[in-house]
Amino acid sequence: MERRQIEYFLAVIDHAGITAAATALHVSQPSLSHAIKLLESDLGAKLFHRMPRGVRLTPAGEAFAGSARRVLRELDAGRAAVKAVSGLVAGRLDLVSLPGLLLDPLAGAVGRFRTRYPEVKVRIVPAERPQAVREAVRSGAAELGLTDHIDPGERDLAGDLVAEHEMVVALPPGSTPPPGGVFPVSHLRDLDLVTGARGMVVDLLTQASAETESELTPAVEIGLRASSLYLVLAGAGAAVLPRPLAELGRPHGVVIAPLDPPKRRQGYLMRRAAPLSPAARAMHTLLLSGRPGPS
Repeated sequence: MERRQIEYFLAVIDHAGITAAATALHVSQPSLSHAIKLLESDLGAKLFHRMPRGVRLTPAGEAFAGSARRVLRELDAGRAAVKAVSGLVAGRLDLVSLPGLLLDPLAGAVGRFRTRYPEVKVRIVPAERPQAVREAVRSGAAELGLTDHIDPGERDLAGDLVAEHEMVVALPPGSTPPPGGVFPVSHLRDLDLVTGARGMVVDLLTQASAETESELTPAVEIGLRASSLYLVLAGAGAAVLPRPLAELGRPHGVVIAPLDPPKRRQGYLMRRAAPLSPAARAMHTLLLSGRPGPS
């Protein structure tokens, strides 16, 4: 089994077909197909069903995909470690993050990282749910992940607190600020709320429903939570957002108010319980250096 064969196998998955994968890798389709057949022969199982339009993973292919990503990750970590010892900086760092943590703390850390290590390419994939972050890190699709939830009982994953955000209400431009400058959680029932996937905001709605004995439903549901601010700016409704994200709307007239009682969301840096590549270690250090102190 060769690295090239594994890379071709994963490219077919990532590009949803042999033709697209061959184009992306700048190789001929027959060469790629031949490499896949050699890999299947080595493994003793078919990895893809050849369909009239594209391919589909067989059960054996699905079982091999996670291991294949981890193998490449370990090979890249080994190569990067050798280059680091030789004083060379190269390679790529793959990250996955919930939208609310892309702005803070990830953006600043990536900026500092790129200033220090300009030859290392950074790839960031957004995820809407903590489970997606967990699976990306566990499978090796990403080396580090930013999430708002970790399970201390997990043995194969580790997490460090790197951010803590105050949650605030963002009201459309022209809105009247709430009395006293704070917004009671129980009064969320009075708002046309824009919400995303289940998380803290939906939990707050559930809490407010329990306090008022009335069912609360959002006015607008959006798959990409980070896009809620755009809808607030457009006057579609209000949103409960991390303060760093909400503050981006203030120059455009968005009215911001903290919640009463206060609500805060933690951000954790997730990694596999295994040695990190030099690039991931450097990013890990940068994120830990900016983490919040004891309150």
